[in-house]
Amino acid sequence: MTDGPAADLAALGRAFEEITAWLRRSRTASEVSATGLSLLDRLDIGGALRVTDLAALEGVTQPAATALVNRLSDQGWVGRTADPTDGRASLVSITDAGRQRLQQHRDERSRRIAERLALLDATDQAALRAALPALRHLPAAPAARPTP
Repeated sequence: MTDGPAADLAALGRAFEEITAWLRRSRTASEVSATGLSLLDRLDIGGALRVTDLAALEGVTQPAATALVNRLSDQGWVGRTADPTDGRASLVSITDAGRQRLQQHRDERSRRIAERLALLDATDQAALRAALPALRHLPAAPAARPTP
């Protein structure tokens, strides 16, 4: 087995994959998919976007993004308005009901994480708390190259 930075990065990547998979598997049955929740989160944080931009940012095809936006719209969680810069396009934004559903998801996720953290010893809990600032900065770090 290789030691050093490459092994540490591989282990970190694997840990992220395991945590992400655990979070998805531990969700209760829901009327909204993980991709739908990600889209709601993106709209909540970043504001209104075109479907084509949502597709690119979420890493899905434009038809898949359109279908997802339609499902979220049917639930009343997103709405469409005319794009003031292009009359042929529309902007998708999160509704108050969408924010409420997203907050429900966040609360449920926090509860699941708290339950799992309670199973760890104090040293592991402290290590995770100490890592929070770096973990928060990781997604916002400028990319060296475009993400495929």
